[in-house]
Amino acid sequence: MTLRLLFLACLTNAAMGILYVWSLFLLPIEAALEVPRATLSLAPAFALVAFTVGMALHGRILRRLDFRAYALLAFGLASGGHLLFAWGQGLGTLLLGYGVLFGLGAGLGYGLALALVTRLPAGIRSMAMGLVMAAFAVSGVALSSLLAQPIQAASPAAGFLAIGLAIALVGLAVALLLPAQGLAAPAPDGPAGWSLADIADAKFLRLALTFFFICYGGLMLVAHVSGIVLAASGSAAVAGLAPGTFTLGYILGSLVGGKAVELSSGRAMLVWSNVLAGAGLLALVLPWPPLALAGALAVGAVFGGSASLMPVLIGQQYGTARIGDVYGRLMIAYGTAGLVAPALSGKLFSATGSYALPVAIAVAASACGAVLGLTMDRGASAAR
Repeated sequence: MTLRLLFLACLTNAAMGILYVWSLFLLPIEAALEVPRATLSLAPAFALVAFTVGMALHGRILRRLDFRAYALLAFGLASGGHLLFAWGQGLGTLLLGYGVLFGLGAGLGYGLALALVTRLPAGIRSMAMGLVMAAFAVSGVALSSLLAQPIQAASPAAGFLAIGLAIALVGLAVALLLPAQGLAAPAPDGPAGWSLADIADAKFLRLALTFFFICYGGLMLVAHVSGIVLAASGSAAVAGLAPGTFTLGYILGSLVGGKAVELSSGRAMLVWSNVLAGAGLLALVLPWPPLALAGALAVGAVFGGSASLMPVLIGQQYGTARIGDVYGRLMIAYGTAGLVAPALSGKLFSATGSYALPVAIAVAASACGAVLGLTMDRGASAAR
């Protein structure tokens, strides 16, 4: 049962990780739809906000649906969103299909993977969390490494059609392989769900704001890393490698983030994560291509590290049974960064013709995150 749940959690997150390869489609869709980049940046912004909504609601929905029905819902939305754009091929179907339906389905799917990990034995949970969070980026590495040129050469509609059908097939397999019983949640250490008072807790707000600063730079790169590297290096080939490099960093960070919290402290990890992200962002705008790719790798590692770091930290502070609820609450910071970073960066690029100002804002966010991290308790960053 343990290996089965771990495999299904990884498979689910690998499918939903398509969310992080938007940058690979940015230039082809921009050319096909002939819309300004600032307008096109609304698509990943919508998707990230919808993803946050899905994550925030996943615990409540799982308490009402069995796992198989829940999986069909999540994968159906994720697949349908891609198929809608493949059928309509317009800005409206892109925003509704990719931005809303796929984003919501991806958030629910991510929540499914997280819920499956919490059902695993405590002794392997942090390692499993790293593997499952790393799987979220596997699809990005595969598409960027193997299919970057075909995707950029083919029509966006054809690419979205293929991805939509692939997600549907994976979803059917996951639903069929999920156990019919034996997935009851462990008893919570505190009340299930969350309230406005939970969100307003001062120490939680500090953690959420630090998470926002980490996510700001990472989510800006999800939407714009190809454009940033192209502007800095002038090489379309190097820009094509940037999404894959970013997602490779995400995988490496995911694998070690959770274990690093156990070996170090949440405070130290949050501070150094922001420092590394700021350095990586600065490297991105330098004209030497290897350094730009190293910067994408560093920011991806920080972003991926936070994906496994935060659930493990939450588990330590709130109890394993509340990881989904508390992480769902924390994802409000992620969603806010997703709403602001891609769209603002696109508007600033359209206004100035340069990514210098968007990157400078992201570096400033990393600096703020590092300073805020220093104010947290050494032993328990999220302690209430």
